[in-house]
Amino acid sequence: MLLKNILSFLCSVVTISGICQSFEAVNIPDLTTTPSASRSVNFVDVNGDGWDDIFITNGPFAGQNNMLYLNNQNNTFTTIAADPIVNDNDRSDGASFADVDNDGDLDAFVVTFGANGVGKKNYFYRNQGNGSFVYEPNSAMGIPLTYSEMCAWIDLNNDQNLDLYVTNSVGNLHNLYYENQGDGSFEGVFGLTISGESLPSRSIDWIDYDGDGDSDLFVTNEENHANSLFRNDGPNNFTQINDLTITLSFNNSVGSSWADIDNDGDFDLFVANYATNGEANQLYFNENGIFSEVTNSPVTTAITSSFGSTFGDVDNDGDLDLFVCNAYLGSQDTNFLYLNDGSGNFSLDTGSALALHQGYTFGAAFGDYDNDGWLDIVLGNTLNENQSNALFHNTGTGNNWVKLHCQGTESNFSAVGAVVKLKAIINGTEVWQTRSIASASGYCSQNSYTVHFGLGDATTIEELIVKWPAGTTESFSNITINEAHLIIEGQGTLGQPNFNLGHGVVYPNPFTEQISIAFLGSKNESLLFQVYTMAGKLIFEETVTDSENHTSPPLSFLTKGTYVYTLSNVEGKIVKTGKIIKQ
Repeated sequence: MLLKNILSFLCSVVTISGICQSFEAVNIPDLTTTPSASRSVNFVDVNGDGWDDIFITNGPFAGQNNMLYLNNQNNTFTTIAADPIVNDNDRSDGASFADVDNDGDLDAFVVTFGANGVGKKNYFYRNQGNGSFVYEPNSAMGIPLTYSEMCAWIDLNNDQNLDLYVTNSVGNLHNLYYENQGDGSFEGVFGLTISGESLPSRSIDWIDYDGDGDSDLFVTNEENHANSLFRNDGPNNFTQINDLTITLSFNNSVGSSWADIDNDGDFDLFVANYATNGEANQLYFNENGIFSEVTNSPVTTAITSSFGSTFGDVDNDGDLDLFVCNAYLGSQDTNFLYLNDGSGNFSLDTGSALALHQGYTFGAAFGDYDNDGWLDIVLGNTLNENQSNALFHNTGTGNNWVKLHCQGTESNFSAVGAVVKLKAIINGTEVWQTRSIASASGYCSQNSYTVHFGLGDATTIEELIVKWPAGTTESFSNITINEAHLIIEGQGTLGQPNFNLGHGVVYPNPFTEQISIAFLGSKNESLLFQVYTMAGKLIFEETVTDSENHTSPPLSFLTKGTYVYTLSNVEGKIVKTGKIIKQ
């Protein structure tokens, strides 16, 4: 039940040998050649084919269309020009993708920044199942006129439906929280602690900082305000924490990223600060919910002006490295790539193509666009509102890895808020690594939903634990390395995340009587189509072939509600799964 992708690298590249980690600047038509004023960068699989696509927002004063590039699975991308998601011609900032209606595809929310004292509307786009989007102008989330910076999805009330949080940074605008009603609509929720502040807020992190099993909220604030931490004490019940070290600094903070940098099981914090004359960034170790500031690290001694940040194991050695975006000093500047030694001690990479890139960079995101097991990175640049973006291919070799695609059933489909832990013997030492599945990262960006672990010289995975947002915990063993796996909540299943449209588009969704499967490509395969209740009980199955489109017999015996479907090949591997609603 495994998937292994071995690809040759075909793009034209510019190579500069790095002293620590090797990256190549990749030349992709449009993606890296179109001057723009970019902000958010998102590595997201919008068409469900198992290959990460790239979405980039643009935010010049006069407005500009956003950009969507579909991955062709051969180291090239197709530029999307006609879809509503790339035709707003507005002043966009942050964006976040997630499956908000639990139908198996990623929907999108894009926030905008007002101008001349007048706020602008934000945009909700619903995915149609094939990577095309419909703009919903009447959504409650897009009605207020705001100066928004960032947005992030999270299921706060544990109803399986993702809710939305939005930060604002101008005037007396409060941050906004919208609750998903489960029927495709959203309602603003006011009077909560998390929506009571009217500070100039920037980044959003939903993170379980205290390890109690729910997602807390961390918000960065600029203009010398302290950053905000809200502890989750139950559905829609938050307590603002003001006495921890991470809430006692008064800086111009715009970005933040959380990760377990010392592999001790809890999430540590990086904060990006900016100033026209430069300002130091901040790094904090988390010890069971108590934080200590690191002041003697290269991460915290450089005087610069930083925005985006993101963690990822770029050298696959079993610890998380840090990338920091620099901008706002009036000219191009190098960004920072810090390599982790495994204990949370960082060294600055000064020789790779990525480290030498001259940008004016706001957003950055990690994702494995060629599915070779090594994290690549895309950068959103904006010098003079007219700079091309950049994509860097990771050319590392030698170390092992594993990738996991988690799908919720009792939890939200995107598994936002899940925590994944992995144990392996690396360099003779037992190492537990921890990841959190999030819908946003750093300033205005989003890493791939595919969970990536570097394994160093480990040849086996001792144990894998998934703590789902719904509260259940599953453990897996005997997981093959150097491959990608699908994990479905409640089924204890490892399968292949090869969600190619050739394996079938299931429609209509919602349905009333019958389900149809449209195959967009044929391998003359026999596939087993199965429908489960949300509790995992098999209630319907039939064998289909991908050589012709198929319509099921009437399913009037099914009661109204949500079900999980799977398509499996003759080897028992799940090649496509999703949720479908009976009306």
